[in-house]
Amino acid sequence: MALFSLIFFKIISILLSIIIGFLAGKIAKVGSEDISNLLFYFIAPIVFFSVPASASLDYSSLSLSIITFFIASFLSIFSFYFFKIYWSDHTLNIIAYSAGAANTGYFMLPIASTLFDNYTLSLYMMAAVGVSLYDCSIGYYMCMRNISSTKDSVLRLLKMPTLISFALGCAFSLSGLRLPDFLEDFIYNMRAAYSVLGMVIIGLGLSTMKKFTIDKKFTLALCSAKFIFYPIAINLFILADRFFLHWFDSSAYYALQLISTAPIAANTMVMAGLLKFPQEKVATSLLLSLGIALIYIPLISSILFENLE
Repeated sequence: MALFSLIFFKIISILLSIIIGFLAGKIAKVGSEDISNLLFYFIAPIVFFSVPASASLDYSSLSLSIITFFIASFLSIFSFYFFKIYWSDHTLNIIAYSAGAANTGYFMLPIASTLFDNYTLSLYMMAAVGVSLYDCSIGYYMCMRNISSTKDSVLRLLKMPTLISFALGCAFSLSGLRLPDFLEDFIYNMRAAYSVLGMVIIGLGLSTMKKFTIDKKFTLALCSAKFIFYPIAINLFILADRFFLHWFDSSAYYALQLISTAPIAANTMVMAGLLKFPQEKVATSLLLSLGIALIYIPLISSILFENLE
């Protein structure tokens, strides 16, 4: 019960950033473009560089990113063909993208920082990096495959600041170099800014919606992929590793369990805009997933973490 309350009230504090962003957009007419550019080109690359660079990286921890990348990619492809019997338009692309993506950064990072020690937190962030790499590679391709060539998708991937900074961070760590101690506070502040501004941007995006449209079948598909398919896939891998593979320890399992509870990714709204898909439908699904997460994450995390002890 103590763990449930801890996570529940942490989520409440995170959701307050969305409310601030929503009010700023509605009342002060604050735009999200400048904040998005600040996050995309400066803060996010610093965070993605600092994760491997400050984690005393070895090839085992790096493999955690590879595992989550492949799980996310599998879920995207699986959902594309699973839901193909219901849709054949851009709805299918949005669902396929969202199935593998997750709000592992803006929303989940503060929760992970509260729950985990430094070692487990570094494992969590390595796992989250794998999801982010999916987001800007396979996820982007699955979403834009009908309106963008494979060549364009690959070129876009290679130009992603987060991918470049992560690769540099891995090379930095694997070479045996270490970040100086005086940067510790700076990196901590950048991670906090990444989370807060990311949630504020969600609020700003929601403030531009003139109405919220409920598409029950679409919302059910997104939430099923996120809250059913994702936990099943990750827990199947954990079971396989515990009894057969023996690649990771219990700390990695904690990190993966938390990844599996993440709500719908905020970038789903961005992808909807690129596809000219009704963003009102995505916004409604996103809000519903955050409401579900308020109870779902504390409840499931309490159960699963107890079982893994």
